[in-house]
Amino acid sequence: MTDPLGELRVLVVGYGLIGRQRAQALAELPGARLVGTVDPGVPDPSATTGAPHHPDLAEVEPEGYDAAIVAAPHDRATDLAAAVLQAGRPVLIEKPLGVTVGQADRLAQLAGALPKPSFVGYNYRFLPAVRILLEGVCSGRFGRLRNVDLLLGHGGHPSSAEGWKLDPVGAGGGVLLGAGVHLLDLLLTMAPAIECTDVQATRGFWPTGIEEDVVATFRREQLLATVRISHIRWVNTFRVELVGDDGYAIAQGRGGNYGPMELRIGRRWAWSEPGAGSQSETEERSDFGSENASLRDELAAVLRAWRTGAQPVGPIHPATMAEGKAVTALCEALYGRLP
Repeated sequence: MTDPLGELRVLVVGYGLIGRQRAQALAELPGARLVGTVDPGVPDPSATTGAPHHPDLAEVEPEGYDAAIVAAPHDRATDLAAAVLQAGRPVLIEKPLGVTVGQADRLAQLAGALPKPSFVGYNYRFLPAVRILLEGVCSGRFGRLRNVDLLLGHGGHPSSAEGWKLDPVGAGGGVLLGAGVHLLDLLLTMAPAIECTDVQATRGFWPTGIEEDVVATFRREQLLATVRISHIRWVNTFRVELVGDDGYAIAQGRGGNYGPMELRIGRRWAWSEPGAGSQSETEERSDFGSENASLRDELAAVLRAWRTGAQPVGPIHPATMAEGKAVTALCEALYGRLP
């Protein structure tokens, strides 16, 4: 049967690790097709992708694609995404939405002038354990939130300092602007009005001058929250804990060498119910394995929005430009307070 919405032609701009994963996800999803890749710094991948490769975005005619995924280093991503938007095509730009609020404003304004929505790649929302946790927050399952603690630790490797992610020019910052924005996005998804009370950072292990270990505290009325992001933890770690008046949830792992994705959900004082046993025996436990499909699942939602022209609804959706801008604004404010 012919799809009445037609096939969506997608260009991937930036063909590093995430760009390759997005291209692979496109091949697995119906209703869309990779029509080209753009990256001056990689060998021509067309023999693998089956799509033409271009060293420069200027070589690609806007009529040749319907939307683009921009997965370039931070110092190049804003201009590349702006060029796509100015050509009248929506984008999925990998996090963050610009290094500064000014860059985020520019992209949001360009995107707002187009009929189809653009998005920011905050795929942690689509990790299965995190997804259930966020849905529970939205539905009020845990009651009024009291505590939220988010931790992301990266083990690194001896050559980490040679990559762009620890380059203050290429990355525009350190771990806060790198992986840390994922945690800020999750925090703002759960508590949009929360405010920072303190932020601390250390530097010095990697010879790049960037912040390597950051901890920030936040508060909104009775809710206390912490965000910790580290590139000197040596063991890859991802963990989200929340406690509400009525219950709690603990999500950990994001697949691969971060460990299997697991979720524990419990009720307040469930141990006191007749025949309940210990608190741990009353918990709902889920194991989602080690295969991380969050990039694919996020992209599937983005493709639906591009093909229909409608913004996604519901508690779990790809990050909008407004939400991406809020994360960039919070990140910029935290940098302003770093010692």
